[in-house]
Amino acid sequence: MDYYSKKPERVPPEHLIVFDEAQRAFDAERVAHVHDVEVAESEPEHLLNFLRRVPEWCVLVALVGGGQAIHQGEEGGLPLWREALRRVGGGAWTVHAAQRVEEQLAGGGFEVRWDPSLSLDTEIRHHLVPRVHEWVEAVLDLQDPVKAAGIALEVHSGGHRWLLTRDLAAGRAYLRERFEDAPRARYGLIASSRDKDLPSHGIDNTWQTTKIMRHGPWFNAEPQDPASCCQLSSVATEFAIQGLELDMTLLAWGTDLVRLNGTWSNARSRRHQIPVRDALALRRNAYRVLLTRGRDGTVVFVPPIAALDETWNFLLEAGMRPLSAPL
Repeated sequence: MDYYSKKPERVPPEHLIVFDEAQRAFDAERVAHVHDVEVAESEPEHLLNFLRRVPEWCVLVALVGGGQAIHQGEEGGLPLWREALRRVGGGAWTVHAAQRVEEQLAGGGFEVRWDPSLSLDTEIRHHLVPRVHEWVEAVLDLQDPVKAAGIALEVHSGGHRWLLTRDLAAGRAYLRERFEDAPRARYGLIASSRDKDLPSHGIDNTWQTTKIMRHGPWFNAEPQDPASCCQLSSVATEFAIQGLELDMTLLAWGTDLVRLNGTWSNARSRRHQIPVRDALALRRNAYRVLLTRGRDGTVVFVPPIAALDETWNFLLEAGMRPLSAPL
């Protein structure tokens, strides 16, 4: 795309373009910062202008998920696309979308055809165990531990596991024992990129360390390889693991998202260098990613410090089971 964007006389030959995670497209401010320009278009506006050069016809397939914005500049969501269509000339486009996004797309001055078949709501990531994402939503968004606990019972009955420990060594031992007879299984240590207290608990999620992690070997190397995720030593953050899965994860819960007086707080999170619209929402979304990376389940390690006691109690109330309790 860079090649064709640099000179307007270059015409891309492709008539079908797929944009994954379209709801995370950068707004104009983020594009300007990344490319060091004073005036910039948003990613959706740039892409639509780009596609208008394709002769005869063009189809853009925008794959949209919920609650996946984890970086500054990604917070515009579908309204960013609505504004781009309006600015570029929505009359040239016919939009096909699921009815569930009508509120976010309505009023843009372009034709929309609603199609219920475009709502892809069957989970396959977690071995067809339903409602995993509903549990995460109940915990992070609704903050309803009673509803979450009811969902957790159903999820556990399907074989998925939400386990909780304050002993990191116990979490590591559980995963190694669980998969000792499954050499093709992959399990690993994951954590938020913005927590600043985990290194003191033996979890190096610092930027200097995670930026040099080799993602390919981490996910694919044999378990005995020092670079393998199965060593449970190197840490993958939400940026490395988003869109990918392991059989099970050991999630180190940081102090960048804690329960404080009955609600979620990000007061102890590292600050963003660039202003964001809703830093707490980005933290919740980061943990949404982290909590949904394990196909068979997640072991959550909550460091044994007072700042996380309320978080520990909330997760227990929401249906997570102590690692030491019988299943």
